[in-house]
Formats: sequence, structure tokens, C-alpha cells
Amino acid sequence: MTQPHAVLSRSSLLLVLLAVVACNDDVAQFVFDARIVDGDGANPAAGTDASVLRIGISEGEFPVRELEFPVEDGQFEAVLEFESFSSLTRLRVDIEGPTTELFTAPPAFVPTATFGFLQVVATAPSSCEAVAINVMEAPRSELGMVLSVTFALLVGGTSATAEQVEFLDALEWESRLFDEEISLSTLGPTKAATIGAGQVLVLPSDASPFIFNMIDTTNRVTPVVLHTGAGSQSALVSIPEVGAMVIGGEAAGVARAGVSLVLPGGEVSSQTLSTARAGAAAAVLGDDVLVVGGDEAGTAELLLSGSTVGEPVEGVADGIRTGGLLVSDGDSRALLFGGADATSAIRQDTLSFDDCPPSCSSGPGPAWSTARLRAVVPEGSSLVAGGEDASASPSTLIEEVVFEDSAVQFESVAELNTGRASPGAIVYESGAIVVGGGTDGSEALDDFEFCVPASLTPL
Repeated sequence: MTQPHAVLSRSSLLLVLLAVVACNDDVAQFVFDARIVDGDGANPAAGTDASVLRIGISEGEFPVRELEFPVEDGQFEAVLEFESFSSLTRLRVDIEGPTTELFTAPPAFVPTATFGFLQVVATAPSSCEAVAINVMEAPRSELGMVLSVTFALLVGGTSATAEQVEFLDALEWESRLFDEEISLSTLGPTKAATIGAGQVLVLPSDASPFIFNMIDTTNRVTPVVLHTGAGSQSALVSIPEVGAMVIGGEAAGVARAGVSLVLPGGEVSSQTLSTARAGAAAAVLGDDVLVVGGDEAGTAELLLSGSTVGEPVEGVADGIRTGGLLVSDGDSRALLFGGADATSAIRQDTLSFDDCPPSCSSGPGPAWSTARLRAVVPEGSSLVAGGEDASASPSTLIEEVVFEDSAVQFESVAELNTGRASPGAIVYESGAIVVGGGTDGSEALDDFEFCVPASLTPL
């Protein structure tokens, strides 16, 4: 069998990948068309001094390869050999010149599981590119947005629309409705979290919760019964390789202590908080979950894997922090920040948690000088995108909570072109970010921005 190979030719930085595989004299061709564009769909290298295109490729278990091609007046031509078109493939693209640097990376994908087309948007490090080549099927603010392999589910939101659910094809940069007719009532502000492969738990404020299946076209929507009070006042987190957890909530104006863990396939197991909570913040620490606030005293507790009742964290009395956010390093540390106090003033103080579990000590964290409400933390990340400041002005900021050695701090990542309160956001494994929708202070938005940090995660 000959090795697959790829022929790359240039037309507005157009990559045409052609694989020819011969086996027992049978010849099959797989053509992969990959375009590198700016937010308007044009050549991002046009008018720049870009002189080299670097592409990093990781294909399954094969060694990572770094390839380099000359760029002249935005044009290049090259031939690549690929090890496999059926392996999980990760790409990193860097366009460079004396005064030019542009990054991009799609989500990880299997070429033969695609339609043979890839479109990636390039932008400068630590920046965001407004994407004019695609908009949502409907404007959305306070939406649920979750990445599932190479697709992002967009569900619910505050705008009046019959299209309660849609998806973004992150490989092609195209928003679409599902082919199947999906009958859903108006969902209103919505939270969403990954349960397992292709399964997303959807927690609307104006309808009953359900599981949305991104893979099974015959069973897109499955109702799920959760604890009393599960809804808009519940915290919702995704526990990798475990499921999605719904924590606390409110029923008949009373905070509730129920906890529901939704497992892949829809099975639900129950736990109980040590204190009833409505509007708590939560973050995942390995297989455990730290829960803070949602009660008047602002206490905290740990929901330990295998335990049926939450374990209080001693010495925590943070007070009222409505709408606060909790971000963790995924292991043993977390930072509580933002939210509004009892006078509705935005809180700039933070609370740091360390060594959780078992001891889970807490103490003052760094001041959040850019404190705001209605920001979003993309699933599985420590990023904070958008929001609304004390003057109700939508924010353009994307920041990261960085845990380094014994310190924790906020660091600037990029700045959006449009201020967005209550947007949706996803993060690729490369560190690239997609932010969509939200409100600019006057209306819900239907557009996206593609952002990259100072550097992408190495292959």
C-alpha cells in the first residue's frame, strides 16, 4: 500500500489535499479542501509581508511533523504526505513575515469522518477576528453553547425565535439547523453541559430539562427527570468521563439541596447538599465538585465522588455573591470571583481555594480589577469572556485565571471586537476560542468571533 499524499496548491491560501491509496490494485481517492481565510473569507496574507506558512500536524499515534512552505504575495504551492486520513488529526497553522504573524487551528478531527472541507479563520496572536462569513440561525443571548467533537450545540436564549436549537460546524464555519424536525417550546435563558460523547444536558429556565443527542438522529431529545428545584438557579458542571451534575436550585421561592448526576445514556443518580443553595457556583476538581455560595452566609462544600451528602468546607463565609463565578485548575485549586453583593454592587474581591480535597483551605485571592457580571466561563476552561461592567456596558475582555505555583492571577488573553454580555463560548484543545451571540446592550447578537491567545497549545 502506498502512503497517502497531499497536494497543496494556492488560491487565496487554498489547500487541496489529495490522498491516493492503492491496495490490491484498487485505487481510492480522498480529496480534502482546506481554506485559510480571514473573517471576511478573504486571504489573510494579502497585503502583508508574510513569507512562510508553517503547519504542524499530529495524526493519531504517528510522530508530530512540522512543515514549512514559502509564501509569495499570498501564494504557495507544496506537496504533503500524510500517514493516515482515518486518524484523529490536529493542526496548527502559523503564517509569518517580518511584521506579520497569524495563527489558527481547527478542532481535532478525523478527515474521513468529514465532508472533505475545512475552513479556518486566522488572526494575530492575542486577538479576535470578527467572523462575517457566518451567523447564527437566530440571535441568542444567555444561550447554552457546548463543543461536541467538531460541532458546537447552540441552544435556547432570550430572543424570541422558533429555532430553539442549532449547531455550528466548527470545521466548515457554518451554522445550521438540524435536518430533523425538533419540536421544543421556548426555552428562555439556558445552560448546557456535556454528559458524554455526543450527549449534552440542557437546562432551560422556561422548560423542562432534556438530553440532546448530537449523534443519534433518531433520538435527538430525551426528557430527563431531575431533583426538585433543578433549573435556572442550579449550578451545572460537566465532569469529564463521568457526566453532568446539576446542583441545588429553587422551587416555590425556596432554595433546594438536591443534586442530580446525569450519566451517559441518561441514568440519574442523586446526592444531597449539606446546605440548600440557589444560585451557587460550582467547579470540577478531578471527579469531585466544589460548590460555593447560593446561601446567605456564602458557605462552601465538596461533593465527593461516591459520597451521598456534601462535606462542608470549614471557615468559608463569603456572604452574598449573586452571579459569582468559580474556576478551577481541574485538580485541587479554585478561585471564586465576580458577582454582586447585597447592595447589587459588583464584587472585586475574590476567594481562593487550595488543597481541595481533602482539606480545602480558603483565603483572599487577587482583586479582580475588571470585575463584571454576565461573563461566561467556557466548559472545561479557566477563561472568562465578555460580561457587563458596573455601568451596564458590555465588555470586550477575555481573561484567564492562571494557577501557577502557589499564586493565582488574572491575565489578559484577547479583546473582542464587540462588547458582549451573556454570550456563548467554546474552547478548542489548541486554546483557540469561539465566542458567539450575547447582547451588545440593546439587542441580542447573532455573530461569532474567533480568538487566539498569545500562543497555541503545542501538538
